[in-house]
Amino acid sequence: MDKELTEDELLVLEKYRLSVKSADSFPIASLLDESFLNDFLAKLTLTIDAPSTKVAASIFIKRYAFLAVTALYSMSVWNKKLNVSIENVSMESPNQGKAWLPSFSLKEMTAQDWNGKDRSLWRDTVLRDLFANHIYPIILSLEKAVGISKLILWENMAVYLFWLYEKELKENENSNVADDFRYLLLEAEGSLFGQYNLNPLQRYYAEKTYVEERDEEIRIRKTCCFSYQLPAGKRCKICPCTHVSKDGRCHDGENICSAVRSFA
Repeated sequence: MDKELTEDELLVLEKYRLSVKSADSFPIASLLDESFLNDFLAKLTLTIDAPSTKVAASIFIKRYAFLAVTALYSMSVWNKKLNVSIENVSMESPNQGKAWLPSFSLKEMTAQDWNGKDRSLWRDTVLRDLFANHIYPIILSLEKAVGISKLILWENMAVYLFWLYEKELKENENSNVADDFRYLLLEAEGSLFGQYNLNPLQRYYAEKTYVEERDEEIRIRKTCCFSYQLPAGKRCKICPCTHVSKDGRCHDGENICSAVRSFA
C-alpha cells in the first residue's frame, strides 16, 4: 500500500534535490518523445553553454543521477520503495542559470513499505522499476538522439551511486546499506538494468588509486563525461584523461581520449 512521504522524510530527500513542487517543470516521460527530447537538449545546450548536444546529454544524466540517489536512499535506509515510475516524475526545465542543478518532484509523493517478507525479491523490484523501467529507456533515447555512448551515461550514473553509499551513508549503521551496495554492484543481474546480460554498473567499480598531487585515493573513471568542455573548463578529479595526459587535454577532441576509447 502506498503511503505519503512524511515531512521528515521529505526534508532528508530535499538534500538530494527532491522538491515538493518544482516551478517550471516538465514530465520526464516527455523525454521519450524524439521531438521533445531534441528540443530539450537544444535548450539545455544553450542554458549551460555546452559546445554540443552530446555534451549536454552527458551533463543531463549527471544531474539526473540524483533521482536514482533518492530511490536507493529510500530503499536502503528506510526500506521504502519510492514511486519513481517514469510517469510520476517531473524535473525543472533548463532555464535557471549556467549551473543548472535541477530539482525533481513526484506527482504522487508516495512510497511502499517493505512487506517484511523476502527482501531480496522486493529489492529486485525496486531496482528493476528504477533502472530497467525508467533510467534505461532514457539512456537509450539519449544514445539515439545524439550518438553518445551508453557506457559514458552509465558511468555518470554509477559515480553518484558510489558517492551515496561510500560517502553519504558511510557512517550509517543499517545493515541493509552495505548489503544493498554489494548487491547493486556485484550480484544484481543485468536484466534489472535493462536489456543486459551483465550488470552495467559493475565495470566501473574499480580499485581506488593513490594520487600523490591530491594526497588521496581516487577511483579514476573509465570514460570522460565532457565536463571540461563547459565554460569553466574544469575536469572532474576522477577524469581518466587527466591521469593519462599531463597536459590535461583529451587527444581526440570531443571523443574519449585514446587511452580509454577502447573501453567505450
